[in-house]
Amino acid sequence: MKGVVYLGDSKVEVRDFPRPEPGLGQVVTEMKVAGLCGSDLHKYHSSQKWARGRKGMISGHEPTGVVVEVGLNVEHISVGDRIAVYHRVGCGHCADCMSGNDAFCHASGAFGRTQDGSHADYMLADARHCLPLPDDISFVVGTQLACTAGTAFSALGKIPARSGDTLVVFGLGPVGLAALLMGVGMGYRGIGVEIQPYRIKLAQRLGQGDIINAQEDDPVTVIKELSAGKGCGGVIECSGSPLARKQAAAVASRGATVVYVGGGHPHLTVNFGDVLGKDLTLRANSVYSVRHYFEAVAFLGQQSVPLDDIVTHRYKIEQAVEAFSTFDRGETGKVVFEW
Repeated sequence: MKGVVYLGDSKVEVRDFPRPEPGLGQVVTEMKVAGLCGSDLHKYHSSQKWARGRKGMISGHEPTGVVVEVGLNVEHISVGDRIAVYHRVGCGHCADCMSGNDAFCHASGAFGRTQDGSHADYMLADARHCLPLPDDISFVVGTQLACTAGTAFSALGKIPARSGDTLVVFGLGPVGLAALLMGVGMGYRGIGVEIQPYRIKLAQRLGQGDIINAQEDDPVTVIKELSAGKGCGGVIECSGSPLARKQAAAVASRGATVVYVGGGHPHLTVNFGDVLGKDLTLRANSVYSVRHYFEAVAFLGQQSVPLDDIVTHRYKIEQAVEAFSTFDRGETGKVVFEW
């Protein structure tokens, strides 16, 4: 089978690998769609020394596909099942893992980071990480639920639901755009803020809410005008920009919740006068739990949300060099490998 390996210094390579065989409690999935994530670019830009230390580990952590083989003691998954794979892995026995929060396990790892991932024709995973993907949800949406849209849904869940209130999302990459689309689907009036021209046009084309070009207009001023001076009841910051983090608190209304999702700069700087004076709740959201996956699937089964349209570039696994290079330039929505 073909699989993608990081070489370091912004290079990847497609290599031949033996097809994996399932052990006790394991499942082999034939990939149908596997996404590229912003966190993959951090690895893509890492050093050659770091890459050599991975010893040929396959990249990727947004898997969807069809089960082709199951190991012993696998009872709830059968050959032919459509699945997504939860991207974080833990010890499997602690309270966090048993409650579906492997990301918080003391031994937490991830596909594509600590073990072979989804950028390959076939993928091996423990059965407990394999999540059912209903027939009415496409593999393209499933690959987003495996990471980016799942994270966005979890962040939205930390904002007290107020249908008809205003939600603003800073940063309209795949996570932020998914948050904006699902927020509108939940009944919020949506406002998106972005500086990258391609992503501004993509968000405008999807037609979900007001889109602000922060290169041309001050988002704080525009959002206050759009909200009649009130501000927004929910804010999600996905860019990781220090300026956007500060603006996120500035545009929040009294009693609002601001959820910080974007990584990037290591320090959070906000105007404490905004936090104290408006009695804000500041939250953070780095990943999501297995519970949120099932809640997101149920939500998408009831509400039409155009997550498929976030995908702008599709590649075969043999085109991995081009796929990573294109995604790295930033002039994309979601980029996926498709079989």
